[in-house]
Amino acid sequence: MATPQDRVSYKRLGAFAFPSLPLAAMGLPLVVQLPPHYVAHVGLSASVVGLLFMAARLLDIVVDLCLGLAMDKTRTPVGRFGPWMLASGPLLAIGAWFLFMAPPGTSALHAGIVLLLTYIAFSMGTLSQLAIGATLTTDYNERAKVFAWWQGGNIVGMLLVLAIPVIVHQMAPPDATEAQTAALGVQGMGWFIILLMPLAACVSVWLVGEQPAKAAAHKSELADFSALLKSKATRLLLSTDLFSSMASGVTGGLFLFMLGGIMGFGGGASLLMLIYFIAGLLGAPIWAKLAAKVGKHMSLFIVMIYASLFQISVLALPHAGTSFGPVPALVVTSVGLFIGGLAYAAPMYLMRAMMADISDEDLLATGKDRTGLLFSLVTLTGKAGYALAVGVTYVGLDLVGFQARLGGANEPAAIAGVTAMFVVLPVLLNLG
Repeated sequence: MATPQDRVSYKRLGAFAFPSLPLAAMGLPLVVQLPPHYVAHVGLSASVVGLLFMAARLLDIVVDLCLGLAMDKTRTPVGRFGPWMLASGPLLAIGAWFLFMAPPGTSALHAGIVLLLTYIAFSMGTLSQLAIGATLTTDYNERAKVFAWWQGGNIVGMLLVLAIPVIVHQMAPPDATEAQTAALGVQGMGWFIILLMPLAACVSVWLVGEQPAKAAAHKSELADFSALLKSKATRLLLSTDLFSSMASGVTGGLFLFMLGGIMGFGGGASLLMLIYFIAGLLGAPIWAKLAAKVGKHMSLFIVMIYASLFQISVLALPHAGTSFGPVPALVVTSVGLFIGGLAYAAPMYLMRAMMADISDEDLLATGKDRTGLLFSLVTLTGKAGYALAVGVTYVGLDLVGFQARLGGANEPAAIAGVTAMFVVLPVLLNLG
């Protein structure tokens, strides 16, 4: 049972989670909407897009490590991590402008540079927010609640940004093509980030009240990385996060192609994705309560099994134009995705709560507060997983001959290849 001083007020929890809205609104399109947008609207090939997004994210990994080292040495009146959160606001807004508003004909070089710079700003925001969350409490169960709020904010941000294409689709003029409507939806997502991120960063730093460092600043060196990686718990957590992130990245990267193209739901795929993430938001408290009863490790194991079973069950969902008895295909598929989506939120927030526990253990063992460095490592594995997923799936689209542009016809072999990637890869990664 958490003591009064360990409990975090709802005001601080809300302020802490607030930046998750624009950060998730950036993170989701980087995997799901922007790669298809750069193929269908900007005009780059699927292979080039996949390699660009993968390379930018992998290069950003080096930045994460540097940021982690720098944050642990930062000492200001608003804390170690607050200044980095504040700086991320305007920088991410600028990056969103150039990334989401890219016109047709934008070169691969220009897109790559913008991607890398945007990822750097995105890293500043996500890493500083995670590190702040680790300082809010030292209680085991209360910490799970803190990161459940963080993931809840992520899902709300995803829901809000996913609602934008749905609204645009409904409000589009009758003569607008599918491609034009899709492009306007992506640009609307960009405006959401541009307007909200600077505000969220300021409100969070002002209301959260970051706790002071538990140890004096020390000169972090590369040796700190090897010292942290000597811990078996750290290595296991990082490898699990890598595989889990890649599994989520494969699902997200192929979602619109699978549901919209292969299963025939077209623009309705955005609505189905919205349902999937609503389920994730509603499921987050369930997994947090389970973690309090059986522990975070066992709860994570159960979630991975659940997610794998859902991925396989996608094969049983009906395609558009068919019916499941008297029930339309869209309704059945919506229910199936809702059930599967209940597990969406859990792996990420459980593993970050576990990393906060590892940070406490490291402090006790060494006397060094390396919170920023530890969270840079788990941010690294998360980004690497999503980067590898985008690279593998988009190169895979070209290899199987899948026509990614809207309206393109596909051979049965191409459809079978994408279906196999969507179902088999996440299962192998989650169970690996």
